[in-house]
Amino acid sequence: MLLALGLATPAAGAAAVGAMAGAAAVHAPNGFFAQAGGYEYAASLGLTAAGLAVSGPGRLSLDHALGHAVNRSWMVPAALAATAAATTVVVGARNRRLRRAAEGRQEPLFD
Repeated sequence: MLLALGLATPAAGAAAVGAMAGAAAVHAPNGFFAQAGGYEYAASLGLTAAGLAVSGPGRLSLDHALGHAVNRSWMVPAALAATAAATTVVVGARNRRLRRAAEGRQEPLFD
């Protein structure tokens, strides 16, 4: 909602990047293309959100109307770094949980 309103754009864009990175990690085993359940769409939304976070709000945003009170130059790297750290923790925990669940299961030798 913050990204749509243009309020705290760096933090909102970074949050969207983190969400899409998590979605891309879930869809990565299905390959790239979205028609096969891949991560193409999530990756494109994440890259778009990163572009919005870096480029900042435009004239028709609440950040501009408020005089950029909640949009500072240090927010972009701080928000992206915090999002990268949180996403790494969440995706890593998910991968560990999936590995533990798959332990002991054996693939069939012949189909």
